[in-house]
Amino acid sequence: MCVFAAIGSFFMLHNTRAAIEALILGFLLSPYGIPMIGAVIIAFIQGINEAIKSI
Repeated sequence: MCVFAAIGSFFMLHNTRAAIEALILGFLLSPYGIPMIGAVIIAFIQGINEAIKSI
């Protein structure tokens, strides 16, 4: 739904800011968005932990 709003606001209204906001909102509301951000943060913290352990 947010993707269609983004496409409509970009092509019909020529408003790129609203289109980008709609795409970001659509990504965050999807089942892939927020869990994937959490997984990236956890992987980053684990990488720091391994680097500290190797010292």
